[in-house]
Amino acid sequence: MSGDLLADARALVLLEGWHLDNREWDEWLDLYAPDATYWLPCWLDEDRLTSDPQREMSLIYYGNRTGLEDRVYRIRTEQSLASIPMPRTCHMTNVVCAVEEDDGIRVDSNWTVHSYRLEVAHCFFGQQTHHLRKTDKGLKIASRRVILANDVIPNVLDIYSV
Repeated sequence: MSGDLLADARALVLLEGWHLDNREWDEWLDLYAPDATYWLPCWLDEDRLTSDPQREMSLIYYGNRTGLEDRVYRIRTEQSLASIPMPRTCHMTNVVCAVEEDDGIRVDSNWTVHSYRLEVAHCFFGQQTHHLRKTDKGLKIASRRVILANDVIPNVLDIYSV
């Protein structure tokens, strides 16, 4: 993989958190391909995650960008009571590796999101894998799979929480 492509892949993953922290919803959505999947599987036990979002429970699952667009619409129009007031967030991402594959680029990273809402601070953390696709408009997120490592989720989990 060329150094420029690697740098672009890393930058896209970091930019995602920046857009969420700044509530730049259109810019955030624009990072995703129309058919992109977004998935936070559930833990089955201490060591195993669910493996099929169509048949098992997920913390969050959207089968394409339309689901993400709907979520943003609800946040913007204050139809999401869980998002009123919106938390202040700070996404910290540490890209571990980026590998070119036949169908694009896989980027693995660790992440932490610090969140403050209603006078309470929380920290969510885990690992994630982004699959990026080369398009005529640059790299786009084809899928994002997020592993939430927290044992306790003390408030509503949403797209800006991870």
